[in-house]
Amino acid sequence: MSSEAQIDVLAARHAARSEARTAAQQRAKLYDRIGTGVLFAAVGILVALLVLIIGRILILGVPQLSWQFLTTASSLTQPGGGIGPQLWCTMYLLVLTLLFTVPLGVGAAIYLEEFAWPNRFTNAVRFCVEALSTVPSVVFGTFGAAVFLVTFGLGYSLIAGALTLTILNLPLMVRVSQEAIRTVPKEYREASQALAARPWETLGKLVLPTALPGIITAIVLTAGRVIGETAPLILTMGTSISPNAQFSLNPFLPGETLAVRIWVLKIIGVPGLKDANAVAAGAAALLIIIVLILSLAGALLTRNLNQRLRGLR
Repeated sequence: MSSEAQIDVLAARHAARSEARTAAQQRAKLYDRIGTGVLFAAVGILVALLVLIIGRILILGVPQLSWQFLTTASSLTQPGGGIGPQLWCTMYLLVLTLLFTVPLGVGAAIYLEEFAWPNRFTNAVRFCVEALSTVPSVVFGTFGAAVFLVTFGLGYSLIAGALTLTILNLPLMVRVSQEAIRTVPKEYREASQALAARPWETLGKLVLPTALPGIITAIVLTAGRVIGETAPLILTMGTSISPNAQFSLNPFLPGETLAVRIWVLKIIGVPGLKDANAVAAGAAALLIIIVLILSLAGALLTRNLNQRLRGLR
């Protein structure tokens, strides 16, 4: 084969390789566009569903909200009753649950991330935390009824519901708090140790303030779950509020939260109560508004703390 022929063959091979490379790049771009389109479509469908569900709940429920509706007691027979005792019970239960959940959850996260050595015990604790986070809430309700109602004799009460929700939310609180503490740069701890700071000083003055935005996120997630739970509370708190126990601070009395009230009105039904659907719609809208306010407040607080930590404020 002459030299010119060899050059032609090499040029043809080079052109073929270039065409193959160009075709591969075009296929990669096509696949990338298809993948991006699928992701955008999934996000769009999710956002549309959320807007549809939240919008419908607010459209049906917001017209029912009024000062009288938010402050008066509900009725079992007469229309026009409100959800005042249920709203009080929901917020009181939220405070009680957070009083138990936050110290235990943050304390466990601090121990696992800062002080625990990797061994069988800590591995077992981490495995239990991961496993408990997947257990259905009704199982926690059954456990709470068996332990707090039967073993400790608390009966149907707010304290039994709060303790059950504490056990339910501990895995979430521990996991999110662990992630927040884990994100604190290792150099911060090394610099603190180089200044001869003791471990508790490093923890209290450096690690926890830096991890505080993540811990606040964990508290907000826990609060939203407390407000929306029904099954554990039906088994540990009951489904009604005695007229003598309305707006009471006694944690050993039975109670009914907004979510349980909605479940009673829509699933069990209240014969003779003509505006049951309107009361349930108003309670559902109020629940959505409370969760949105908590989430917005948590996001703003986290943003301000992050800006202060970065020296932007």
